Amino acid sequence: MPAFNDGHHERKEQMSMISCDMRSGRSDQQKRALSAGLLRVISEATGERPDDIFFVIREGRGINFVEHGQHLPEFVEGAANDKELIATLK
Repeated sequence: MPAFNDGHHERKEQMSMISCDMRSGRSDQQKRALSAGLLRVISEATGERPDDIFFVIREGRGINFVEHGQHLPEFVEGAANDKELIATLK
């Protein structure tokens, strides 16, 4: 028997959890697309149903992210590093 069933949702007792930390500034539409895409890919790779995956997006200012010893700037839509990242994911 599932751990949770309200007549609309039925979930396992234990759920996988994925946490995504990113700089603030993306639109709700971008975050919805990100979560849908990640849940789809993770489901395909693991066989886990998307309904059995708990996905959390946490946002913060650029100063809270450090890469190669340097604090990141605030997120800017369409920045060059976004284009490079997207190209590597294709």
